Amino acid sequence: MNLRTLALAGLLLCGFSAAHAAAETATTGPAAIEVTTPALAPTTPTAEAAPTTAARVLTPPPPLPPELANAEPTTVAASHILFRYFTSRDAKTLLRYDEVRPLALAALERVRRPGADFEAIAKELEKTLEDVHFSRTGPFSRGKLVYTFEDTVFALPPGAIADHLTSTPFGLHIIRRNPTVHVRHILIQYDGAARATTTRPRAMARQLIGEIRQEALAPGADFAALARKLSEAPDAAAGGDVGVFDRGIMIQAFEDAAFALRYNEVSPVIETRHGFHILKRIG
Repeated sequence: MNLRTLALAGLLLCGFSAAHAAAETATTGPAAIEVTTPALAPTTPTAEAAPTTAARVLTPPPPLPPELANAEPTTVAASHILFRYFTSRDAKTLLRYDEVRPLALAALERVRRPGADFEAIAKELEKTLEDVHFSRTGPFSRGKLVYTFEDTVFALPPGAIADHLTSTPFGLHIIRRNPTVHVRHILIQYDGAARATTTRPRAMARQLIGEIRQEALAPGADFAALARKLSEAPDAAAGGDVGVFDRGIMIQAFEDAAFALRYNEVSPVIETRHGFHILKRIG
């Protein structure tokens, strides 16, 4: 197990004392899920890693209605840069806290500049500084991570970077809350699709999902009920609910469709290796 996995696994332990986990304010400014940090992977979704493509433009989803956007979220996701020092848990560095903190503050100033690429800077720091690690948490709810880490993430609006360093037993963190979406989907498989058990031809599956989409677009349609009745995905019994997720978890076509949806909007038909899908954004 590598150092990053050990540190992230440790974040799941929530029984630390306040003295060891105090936040520090800086003096200067479908069938298709696999979380990129297995130690923090949620237990509900299952699946397939999204491919990485440098040319993609990762836009945030359209905003939620104010009554939802202003409510306390139940599930969030984050990216963070961890700076370890000699006395922090699992540290391999001999650098002291007072030597590491200025490095973390300088990095914080860099990632908060307008137009800065948080992930690119994080990966650069990971390569050039000692015992610095970039990770993504995957979706999580309250009570899952060290409480100071949680408090920082839950206090941020989607896409924002905290204006202070957050301290945990593992070191100093620069934290960004990642935008997320919550969708349901309906999957129709065809012969040759991944994990398909049907002999249905692809053309027939495409026609069927198109007909289901028309039903889903009808006034008063109950998308969850349609999913329970018609979807061939493992989550059909849950009304096609795949949960909350951020970028980098789903198959790319599924992710892009989900992040393009407005609240309560039904997507066009999309195709993945599992078959044809329609999605509805519910959060």
